[in-house]
Amino acid sequence: MKMSTTIYRVIKLTVAIGSIAFFFNPLPAHASDHESECFNSVQGKIPWNDDKNMNWEPKNVKQLCAGTTKPAEPGACFLSVLDGRVNWGKGISWDWQNIINLCAGTNNAKNTVECFQNATGKGLDWRDAILFCQRADK
Repeated sequence: MKMSTTIYRVIKLTVAIGSIAFFFNPLPAHASDHESECFNSVQGKIPWNDDKNMNWEPKNVKQLCAGTTKPAEPGACFLSVLDGRVNWGKGISWDWQNIINLCAGTNNAKNTVECFQNATGKGLDWRDAILFCQRADK
């Protein structure tokens, strides 16, 4: 009888500790959580064109946010390029799709934009600079 009481108490204690660990240790966010948070920080809040249209095609926001672990960064990158602070070699007016290509999945908007500016400043074609900076951010 004493042995079964001890086993019962051990099981009860194990369940209690497991419950505490489960409820008080937050689970790490998964990529889809980051991407959803990014989506929500872009759609309806950041314009995708010079006309300040904030209603994005969902597939475009998903492409911009895909793979990020820092949800605010892809939108910040997109906005800094769209606002005309980045010369692509022939001016500061960008096609929105090219901005998405540069900023897609970035975890550091500032580094991505600086990478692009440095690459084109050293003579790299803007298309190659986008590809180079996409890889550099990963």
